[in-house]
Amino acid sequence: MEHRSYMGRGFSDISRLCALMLGALIITFSSTATAQITTAEITIISTHTHDQSAFTQGLEMHNDFLYESTGLYGQSSLRQVDPDSGEVLRIKMLNESYFGEGITIVNDSIYMLTWKQEIALIFDIESFDLVANLSYSGEGWGLCYDGTHLVMSNGSSDLTIRNPSDFTIISTITVSDGGSEVDLLNELECVGEVVYANVWGSDLIVAIDKSSGDVLYTIDASSLSHGESDDPNAVLNGIAYIPDRDAFLLTGKNWSSMHLVSFSYDEQVIEEEPESLIISVLSVVWPVFLIAILIVFLSSMRLLSAVIRFLIVLFTKRQPEQPSQISDTSSQGAEEQ
Repeated sequence: MEHRSYMGRGFSDISRLCALMLGALIITFSSTATAQITTAEITIISTHTHDQSAFTQGLEMHNDFLYESTGLYGQSSLRQVDPDSGEVLRIKMLNESYFGEGITIVNDSIYMLTWKQEIALIFDIESFDLVANLSYSGEGWGLCYDGTHLVMSNGSSDLTIRNPSDFTIISTITVSDGGSEVDLLNELECVGEVVYANVWGSDLIVAIDKSSGDVLYTIDASSLSHGESDDPNAVLNGIAYIPDRDAFLLTGKNWSSMHLVSFSYDEQVIEEEPESLIISVLSVVWPVFLIAILIVFLSSMRLLSAVIRFLIVLFTKRQPEQPSQISDTSSQGAEEQ
């Protein structure tokens, strides 16, 4: 009776396990059947001329003027531009050893990154004179200022928060979208607690929560590149926020135009394809199956152990009886002899 009760209890445990697995499957199925994504639509407010020779790396609006940095060795420059006409009002060429990258404005200074020279150049905004430089490690891509700290990209999925006085790193944020890291972050624009970043080589801009690194929404700006050069280097790059319009001025490397746009976004629910749904479910549930197999195996071992113990008990009970019969037979034979 004891062994029968134990075996019944083991099978009951397995039944409960199967029920739990089925429940996990149902929960997983319901949670992965749909996926929420957030995308933003672009509304073009106006279009303006842009110097097509400018290999744009950074774009910044300040006191009604547009400031732009351009790259390439021997062609890198800092510019002041009329945002309405696109006319270049002032230009300062960089030393040929520098490849200009992103810019931002801190008080009356323009900070410009260099690609591989590991130096941030600081210019006086009124005279365009080079007044200082600061060093950093690694590549420089994009830069923006949130009013307190600098935010810098280096082409990876990381953003570094830096002290504007000496460029020391305060913290590092890894940018991810739904758990997947977003690589190739390039030109940046800080707007409140959100950092907007071009994704290099694409027509995408991601809006990033500065505190968590999570992508809040993605902007598809592919419509803006129509009519621009087919050169693979002529990619979207350049974001300047205009507070009084609550709008953004966007352009690209060697583009002939720049566009004043606004973003609007809504959460969308998208049904996953059946095949991808199955893969998603299996990827989540397979560890449950693995654990279940292990538990079933261990349960069967416990049952087997119980059976072995039962047989041992039976065997040990019979063991004393056999010698006693042999002993009686032997003594009887001895008496007959």
